[in-house]
Amino acid sequence: MADGCPSTFEMIRAYGLLAMLVPLTISTAVAVIVNGGFDHLGLLLAAVVGFSMHISMNIYNDIYDTRQGCDTLESGKSIFSGGSAVLVKDPRLEGKMFTIARAGLAVGFLGTLGLMYISERELWPVFIFVFLTAAFLSKYYTAEPFKLAYRGLGEIVVWLGFGPFAILLGAAAQEIPFNPLIVAVMPVTGLSTLVFSWGGEMVDMPYDRRAGKRGLVLRMGFRNSIYGLAVIHALLIVNIAFAAYLFTDGWVLLLAIVPYVLLLPGIFFLLAKGLNDIKKINEGARVNFFSFVIFSVMIMAGFAVIALM
Repeated sequence: MADGCPSTFEMIRAYGLLAMLVPLTISTAVAVIVNGGFDHLGLLLAAVVGFSMHISMNIYNDIYDTRQGCDTLESGKSIFSGGSAVLVKDPRLEGKMFTIARAGLAVGFLGTLGLMYISERELWPVFIFVFLTAAFLSKYYTAEPFKLAYRGLGEIVVWLGFGPFAILLGAAAQEIPFNPLIVAVMPVTGLSTLVFSWGGEMVDMPYDRRAGKRGLVLRMGFRNSIYGLAVIHALLIVNIAFAAYLFTDGWVLLLAIVPYVLLLPGIFFLLAKGLNDIKKINEGARVNFFSFVIFSVMIMAGFAVIALM
């Protein structure tokens, strides 16, 4: 970072791109399990589409959250919150950020055309659906007139975008979009990303309240949102247990989530303390984010091991 200006890394929130890597990795591993191999070009083009759309969503989110007062210098101090606040630090970057966001949509469109070119015609509607839906959600997650995250719908967008839609993108690129094993794992990565997003919303509650961003966490209140986070973690574990039952050698997946499961008591202990101590909320969100990273790395490794067995 030069002269105090936010870096491109900060602008695109690169640390969060792990949320797109996981569904692409899992869907490709399932392709290896089903077909005995995978299409390298299909994976490359799916990655182009997935990462470019994710970057566009991150950029648009920062732009419109800043315009609407959600992102502040205070909220931007923690990477575990929902925004980077780069525009608060340097409003002159807005034009550059719009350019990056629009370029992401353009690259995603070109990647979609590439996927259609190399795929059978019956898969074209899948690629068109994924691109158009992702383009809409990337902007209108926070932009007017829809402002989905402000209306208590943001959590559904996160789950769909990084779960079923991202898995579908990767699977369609391997020509197995609705294989039963693919359908079984569609919720997994949406739930894991929602774990990260939910923790960020808990940190951002004071800033969201002032800006009128009434996400599900704010609507539920802090105490109930702790229970909500517990439900999301539980659903994630159940989904992995179901996948472990379906896949040959699926017991590997259970081993993969052991470190993640061991973190959970500490997360909820800290968040419970956060009812009376704001520092504990931030610490709980930090450990919650770490659990997302641990889960993501371990579950990718678990599916890779099954694919190679």
